[in-house]
Parts: sequence; structure tokens; C-alpha cells
Amino acid sequence: MTEGLEMDNFHENGIASAVVNRQTGEEVRRAREAAKMTQTDIVRELARINVEMSVSTLSRSEGGSREFKGAELQAIGEVLKARGMALGPTEMSDAKPPHKIREFLRRRAIIIGISGALIGLLGLLGMIVALNVATSARQSDVQSAATGCDHYRVASRDLWLRNQYDEAVEQLPHDADVTYSRKQNAAGHWEIVTADGRHGWVDSSYLKPQC
Repeated sequence: MTEGLEMDNFHENGIASAVVNRQTGEEVRRAREAAKMTQTDIVRELARINVEMSVSTLSRSEGGSREFKGAELQAIGEVLKARGMALGPTEMSDAKPPHKIREFLRRRAIIIGISGALIGLLGLLGMIVALNVATSARQSDVQSAATGCDHYRVASRDLWLRNQYDEAVEQLPHDADVTYSRKQNAAGHWEIVTADGRHGWVDSSYLKPQC
């Protein structure tokens, strides 16, 4: 679960960085065009102050596919300032996700964490239920083996005979005699045979031993 969360956060941070890169590149491009400078002009002026950058690198950075380095932004800012155009504080600062993006990432991490906890809790509850069913079935087997009794009487007025799919087939009469076939299903129900030869599954807690 931790690995999945880290991968998801990595993915979201990558999206956030791409958004910031595009925003920064767009601001640099607008400022450059406002200063009436081409990309070649910028590269030429950068070379004069010993900052290496090719036209293709500047183009990729303005397009958002490459992140501007802090030193590059500072140098470009100085070049544009000499032309009477300045980059805003957002572009001159280190690239960080805007507040809305950071808030989105924080909420997404919280939702993922809560979802993981709920899934884990549901899994634990399922294991507890399965363990209880298995324990109940084992207890019934022990009880039946201890008594050695196969003959029972229906001790309830609303006991239903069920098929292999746990579907109610018919209601068994009160005090009806049945025979336990020593078989149980996953739900812990006993397979019984009625006096007239019908087979089915019932809840053993509603049977009273007759031996």
C-alpha cells in the first residue's frame, strides 16, 4: 500500500511540475515577445554574460518540456531588464507547485490513505467472519462426533430446508424427524434427509438430538 501511495504521489508531483514548467515557459515567452526579442536574441545576450543556452534548449523550456534552471531564469531576467522588461517574482523563484495544486495533492494523498485503511478494515472483517464460520462448523462436527447421534427432530416452527445454493425450498414441520448425513457446507449448515427421503441443508441449531 505504501509503495502504491508513493508511486501515486510521484505521478501527481510530476503533473504539478509539468504545469509549473508550462506556466514559467509561457511567462518567459510573453516577456521576451513584449521586449521584441527572438529566441536567438536571448541566446546571443546570454552568451555575452557567459550563460550557455542553445535556441533549441530555450524553445523546449518555453514550451514546458524542460524546466528552467534558477541561474538561467536570473540571467534571462537581467537580459530582459536591460530591454525595459522584467520577469515577475513567480518566474524568478524556484519552481514550486502553486497553492491550488499543492492543496489538490494533499487532499488526494488523504483520500488515498483513507481508502487504503477502509479496504484493509473490510479485509479484516471478512477474515473474522470466515474464521467464525469455520470455528462454528468445527464445533458442530465435534458435538456430533461426541454424541454419535444421527437422528434429530425439528425443534422450530420456521426451519426451512435449503438446496445446495442456500435457497429456501420448503418449510419443515415442527417435530419432524430427520437424519443427519454427516455433511456440512461452507455456511456450516447440515445436510439432512427427511423421513420421506428428501435431501437438503438446515441450520443445526434448530435440531434436537433424539439419541
